[in-house]
Amino acid sequence: MAKKTIKRTTTPRTAAKKTAAVPASVTARSVALAGIGAGVSAIERAQGEAMKVYSTIAKQADALRSMTAEATETLLAKTGMFVREGKKIQHKAAVTAQQQANEAAKEVESFAKKSQKALKQNVSETIDAAVANAKEGVTHLEHVFETRVARTLNTFGVPSAQNVRDLQARMAELQKALNQLNRRGVGV
Repeated sequence: MAKKTIKRTTTPRTAAKKTAAVPASVTARSVALAGIGAGVSAIERAQGEAMKVYSTIAKQADALRSMTAEATETLLAKTGMFVREGKKIQHKAAVTAQQQANEAAKEVESFAKKSQKALKQNVSETIDAAVANAKEGVTHLEHVFETRVARTLNTFGVPSAQNVRDLQARMAELQKALNQLNRRGVGV
């Protein structure tokens, strides 16, 4: 194999010679300044990136605030709508309950009137039946009393009311017959 030779533009001796020719204070200073420049440049880049990040965060925070405000307004509107609907439902329920209560009251009143009529009818019938029973009892008692009095009077020879009535009827017939005879001129 063939060896490749690499050409060097500067040999290690020439680089060392150039470095040795520059004073050490200039080199340290240049390195320090270069380091400070690099640090400042890095800080400036970091600040620029930080500003970009902050700007992005601020934009996203504004967008989030806007979305939150919109969501809050939407939620508030929906809540208001729900409250209004709830009040409507509550009002309808109250009206319905009042109507049902009124209907129930009317039914109870109607039932009470019917019951009152039926009760009056029952009481009236019961009173009528009691009066009829009392009259019947009194009539029966009168009959029993009259029968016993008549027996007692008959025992003592006193004519009964019927006997007196029969006698009065017979006397009225005899009076008529007597009056007819007197008209004919028959003297008695």
